Formats: sequence, C-alpha cells, structure tokens
Amino acid sequence: MRRALLAALVVPFACMLHASDARADTSSWLSMGGGYGLQHADSRGTFDRAAAMTFGLGVGTEPTKAVVFGGTLRTTTFFSLGTDLGLAIRGATGGFARGQWGLAVDAGLAWRPWGDGDYGTWPVTGTIYLGMPWGFQFGVGGEAFRVFGSDRNAQGVFATLELDLLRLTLMRQGATDRYWENPSPAGGRMPRADQ
Repeated sequence: MRRALLAALVVPFACMLHASDARADTSSWLSMGGGYGLQHADSRGTFDRAAAMTFGLGVGTEPTKAVVFGGTLRTTTFFSLGTDLGLAIRGATGGFARGQWGLAVDAGLAWRPWGDGDYGTWPVTGTIYLGMPWGFQFGVGGEAFRVFGSDRNAQGVFATLELDLLRLTLMRQGATDRYWENPSPAGGRMPRADQ
C-alpha cells in the first residue's frame, strides 16, 4: 500500500518537471450536485440507502476534438454513511466537453475511510454521464470489488443530477449561444456545422 501511495505522489510530480509548452486550451470540469445511492453493508447483508452530494474537478484534452480524454477528482458524500474521495480517467464526446449534448465515462478508484471496511475500503468506480446544454449532467454509477484494504468488496450504485459550472460558462458553445453568447470559449470556437 505504501508503494502505491508513493507512486501516486511521485508520478504527478515527475510529470510536472517534464512540462512542455502548451499548444492548446484544455477541457475543464467543475461540477456539483446531488442524488441518491445504495451501499451494501457486508456484515448485515443489506443495502443502506442515502442521499448523496457530489463535487468534481477535472481537466482534459482539447474540447474541439470529437473525443476528449482527461482525469477527474471527485468526492461523493453519502449522508448518514460517509464521504468517498475518487480519482478517475475520463473519456468524453466533444459535445459533452463543449457544454452541449454528449456522453462521458469515468473509471477509477475511490478511497472509502468510513464504515470500518464493512462497505469496502478502496473500491473500483465507474460512472456514465449524459451531458445536456447549459452545463447540466445526469450520472449513473457504482462501486464494486476492492483493490486493497478491507477484505470485503464494495457493492453500490448511485444516480446524480449535477451542474458543471465550467461547461456552463468557460467551455460552453453551440446552440445555447443564441440565448447567451460565449464570445471566447476555451479551446476555440467550432465551426457552426460541427456543433
């Protein structure tokens, strides 16, 4: 476990030392929202229900491309249970990155310090997001298995409705420009036919 934590700290630092000149703007995500989740308590063999609150932050490749890749850091608080802290890779359509209709898929790992390991400690996570105009997004995801930590596997599902503030403002372009123009979207403007 110490090797994994050391690698998680050393690799990003090494990447920062090898930075090259930026050639384009990146996609950016900053979302918050709420929803509902079910988490399996292994010792009782039951699912506990809880309202959820989410916050997410991430960056990706150029938003003008058809497919955008990046990473996200996310917290999910299950009220009455606890808070997960997750790190994931993201693949998204260009429409999602530009604040319009699109899809994004996150896959990663979460740290779950609550529940004394009864709900799993380091579960694998996955979420599918439907992006909508004006920065709204609906996500459905879950947690399963364990990478290390507790000997109990995580089992859970959740659904959230979120507002991504950067998809609403900085990244937004397309059909919504008719109502609220974004004069200089990050990454440059797509030709009208491609939006």
